[in-house]
Amino acid sequence: MPLPRIKEICAQLHLDELWRKIESDPPSRPFKSDGCTGWVNEWQRISIYQAGFLHDLKYWAGYPGEDVARLIADAELLITVARLLHSTAMAEPCFTACA
Repeated sequence: MPLPRIKEICAQLHLDELWRKIESDPPSRPFKSDGCTGWVNEWQRISIYQAGFLHDLKYWAGYPGEDVARLIADAELLITVARLLHSTAMAEPCFTACA
C-alpha cells in the first residue's frame, strides 16, 4: 500500500501521531495487511477485518524495542474486537495470540 493511501487512512482515523512517525521515518518494507493474521476476519457475520488491519498498520510502523507501543496496539485490538462483537469471548484469545 503506498504512503499517500496510508496518510489518508491515518487522517480518516485521526491517527495523527502514527502518521507523523511514519512520515518522519518510513519503514523500509511496504505495508501489507491480511486483516487478523492467523485469526478470523469475521465472527458470527461480524467483520473484525478493520481491527486487524489497524493493528497491522501500528505494528508495521513500530520498531524493535517499542514494547509499550506494541502492547497498546494489542490492547486497542482487544477493545475494538470486544466492542464489535459485544463480548470478550473472542477478544481475549485474540489479544493473547498477539502478545
